[in-house]
Order: sequence, then C-alpha cells, then structure tokens
Amino acid sequence: MVDLRGNPFYLDEAGERWVKETEAAMTPHEKVCQLFADPLMGKSREELIQFLEEYPLAAIPFRAALYGNEEAQDIMAELQERAKIPYLYAGNCESGPNGALKGGTLVASGAQVRATRDARYAYEVGRITGSETSAVGYNWTFGPVGDIYGNWRNSLINTRAYGSDPQFVSDCVEAYNKGCMEYGVVPCLKHFPGDGWEERDQHLAISNNGLTCEEWDETYGKIYQTAIDHGVLSIMAAHFTLPAYQKKLNPQLEERDMKPACLSRELIGGLLRGRLGFHGLVVTDQTKMMGYYGMSRFDAIPLSIACGCDMILGINDIEEDVEAMKAGLKSGIVTEERLTEAIYRILACKAAIGLHRRKESGSFHPGKEALARIGCREHLETAREASQKAVTLVKNTKGQLPLSPEVYKKIGVFVLSGNVGSLNSSYGQGVQSGGSDQITERILAALKKYGYEPELMVSSVNKGKIADFKARYDAVMIFADITSFAQTNSVRLFWPHPMSSCYPWYIHDVPTVFTSFNYTNHLVDVARVPAFINAYNDTSETVDETVKRIAGLAPFEGKYDEDVWCGMWDTHF
Repeated sequence: MVDLRGNPFYLDEAGERWVKETEAAMTPHEKVCQLFADPLMGKSREELIQFLEEYPLAAIPFRAALYGNEEAQDIMAELQERAKIPYLYAGNCESGPNGALKGGTLVASGAQVRATRDARYAYEVGRITGSETSAVGYNWTFGPVGDIYGNWRNSLINTRAYGSDPQFVSDCVEAYNKGCMEYGVVPCLKHFPGDGWEERDQHLAISNNGLTCEEWDETYGKIYQTAIDHGVLSIMAAHFTLPAYQKKLNPQLEERDMKPACLSRELIGGLLRGRLGFHGLVVTDQTKMMGYYGMSRFDAIPLSIACGCDMILGINDIEEDVEAMKAGLKSGIVTEERLTEAIYRILACKAAIGLHRRKESGSFHPGKEALARIGCREHLETAREASQKAVTLVKNTKGQLPLSPEVYKKIGVFVLSGNVGSLNSSYGQGVQSGGSDQITERILAALKKYGYEPELMVSSVNKGKIADFKARYDAVMIFADITSFAQTNSVRLFWPHPMSSCYPWYIHDVPTVFTSFNYTNHLVDVARVPAFINAYNDTSETVDETVKRIAGLAPFEGKYDEDVWCGMWDTHF
C-alpha cells in the first residue's frame, strides 16, 4: 500500500487520515470517476456543474484562456466549493503561464533557457507559472519537460526541451519544480520514459526511445532519479516504448507485444515504480493521441491503471470510458488493491498541497486582486531579460551583421508565420503567434523603432532584375514564426509560391538575415543564408531584443548547440 508519510507526499497525521477516510467513504462510481482527468472544453459554467455532479473527475486541465481569467477564477472556485473532493486544476505551462491563461507571461521556452546556459531561468518559468496560475485557481502544471533533444528532426520538443545535455536538463527540471512549489502548484515531470531519441510525434503514432539500458540510465534515468529523490509529486507516462528495458525486465516479451509506457507493466511497475522507486502520482499523457491506440481503447483504459498509472488524462466518451473501467474491475484486470492504491495517490497529491484544508475552510477563491499578478511588469521584465540573454547569432559568415540603420535603411521584409497544418490553435493557449498579421505588426513596429524603413515583400513567381532589387532594398530580413502541434511529424518552411521571389535567391547581391522565432533548425531549408538568428519565441519583448541586436545596439549573448547545423556540411556557409 502507499506510504502516505514518505517520499513524495510526506503527509502529517491529519492529511493521512483525510486520504483514508475519503477513500473509504467513496462510492464505486466515484472511485472510477476519480481515475480520470479531462479539459471539458466547450462547456459553459452550468454544463460543467451538471457534468461533474454526474461524473466527479479527479482533475481538470482547465482552459482559462477560453473564458477569460476573471470568469475562469469564479468558475474554478465555484466548482471546488461544490465538489465533494477538490479538483486538481492543471495547465500546460512549460514556457510559462501563457500555456493556460489569457495574457499569461511567456517567460522562456526550453530552448531559450538552454541558450542562456543558466538554469535560473527555468526556475523563473516555474516561479512565474506558480504565481500567475495560482492567482486564477490552478494547482497543477504539466511541466517541466524532462526530455533530451537528441534528434534534430524531432520537431515536437525542438523548443520544449532544455537541450541535449542531460545534466543541464536535470538542473532545469529541479529549478522549475522549485519555482512552482513555492506557490503550491504541483509540477508534473514529462514525458516518461523520454522523448527526443527519434522524430515521430506521439500525437500521431506510438513513438520509441531506442537507447540501451546503460545509455538510458546515464541520461533520462538520471533526470528522473534526481527528481524522484527530491520529491517530485507527479510524473506523466507517455506513449513511448523503451525496448531495451522492456526486454530486460520481461525477457519473454516479443517486440510485437510491446506497449507504450502508459500501458506497460514493465515500464511503470518495473522501471518507474521498481528500479527508480517512484511512489507518487502517475498520470498518462493525453489518451486522445494516436500513440495510445496500439489496442482497443476499451481494453486500454483499464490496462493503464492495471500497469501502474493512477490517472487517465483525456476522455473520449465519458459513458464508454467509465464503462470500460468498470468492466476492467469486474473482470479482474484492475484489482481492488490496485484501485485503492491509485485513489490513495490521487488524494495524497491533493493533500500534499493542502487542498483538504482549503476545502474545510472554503478558501478556494484567490480574490480579484490576485489577478494583477498575471502579466505584471516584474514578470515581463524577467521574460525580457531571458530574451536578452538568449537571442543567438548562429552564423554571420559574410560579416554583414550588425546592419546599422544609418547604412542599411531600406529593408525588404518577408514573414513566414502560422501553425503547420492549421493557422489557428483550438486550445486557446500556447505559443502560437496568432497568425501572420500579429507577428508582422510586431516586427514592423520594432524595425521602425530602431530607425529602419521596412517594406513588406510581395511574393511572386517573377523575380525581376537583380539591379532593380538592389536599388529597392539595402538589405533583406526574413522572419519565420512557424509552430507545429499534433498534425505533422516535421516543421519545414512553406513558401507561398514555387520558386518564390521571397526565397533568398538574392543572398549574393544584398545582405540577408534570417531569423526564427520558434523552431531552431530552419537552416535545413535555407542552408546558404549567410546570417542566421534563433530567437526562440515571438513575444513583443523578444522581437524587440532581436531587432536591437541586428542593428548592433546590443550584443548577441545566446549559445547554440551543434544540432542547429542539422548534421549537414553546407549549413555552415
């Protein structure tokens, strides 16, 4: 049974008693519902109340940005007050509270922190996440990212991971966790057993970590072991296989029978619980991902709990998913002991941050004054500081930078922007630019601020005379603000026309600078561009700091890793 007094829960006598008494008083239906978490997107306040009265979930990855922070704060508090058992409210806040809140501060992406070479900024991401999300009512965050960027073709964690150095990743994970917990917001380390080895996106397919046991122990294993030893309360099990360890822990297991971590007894029960000694809350990654569908969902739902996960993230159809779990209990796939263990861990995680005491005192509403913390000046200044330290000059092979506005005034500007596969995010959150108009306005405003005369280039299949082009522009700046989410396994530049006039055919005739505000490996598509900059996010602060450095008014301080060259010789030129 779960050690409620030990690592990671460390409950006192009252907390332990609350867990045991609460579990004992739950009905069988309530216990099954407590195994699920879902965003419940698209529901009004009244619909949320009605749904949760019938299906009292354990957690809600709430989308405050879809309601507005004030309304979200009221709804979240009301639902807590109505609930028999308080909810864990989660946000996907890897880079900051912008991952959950309207106007939340985007502090720094993982790649941005790596460029600074300073884990202190990971702490600031966690601290500001805790500060702003708790002001609305959140108490859980799906972060930090403990993945290792080992394959430059992996577009999913390109800017999310803290780089390819396992020690630095571990340092950042611990710093982020510390910052969150200062505000009673539980971090959830992800994505066990580790993304970044191959290029497939688990949203689209079951993915694989192909390291040997020894290699995993020295990399991902150290990251997870350190976090576990330091008391991380929750870990997310992803849709990845880890064949070396699965075979080691079960020599009879055939490759065709290997399941992703969230469905694997070897990886959850054997590796995470057994060898690493994690006794905290394990939640699956979103089960609507294709990586979860290596078997029938009706069979997978109970198997996730049977293999050692405590909570299932994502509901496909509530009636069907609940029925699948009840069928698993009836057939013995999930034992009563395993069910009780999972419920204990869910309740213990809630008690570890005092939700049982807040329930008794009715103190779930943070108050409207707390909302002033969201996007406040101090947080924005920290974000600007991270940008100042992170903007990276990857190459300047012709020595064209800086481009002084006094010499290079007439600037041709081209902006590539949007979410690959879809120009809009249906999640109402994240680091999407909001479309080409918004980012273009930021870029043009910054260029004008520093003395340039920018002109948006018009794409055409007709390039025209080189002499006319040189007469029109003193220099060209191309800006890419491309993101991707769950719709493609790669991020590549997509030009508006075949052989477009905007493509950098002019690099030998006018100074040309290419800047990426998100994906770090665009050199694969513009290898011969002589000046290349990675800026890591598209906030107004980052755009401003980037242009300032192009103009030579501040130094480039960010550092790049070798993967920026995409393993190709010609990207260096």
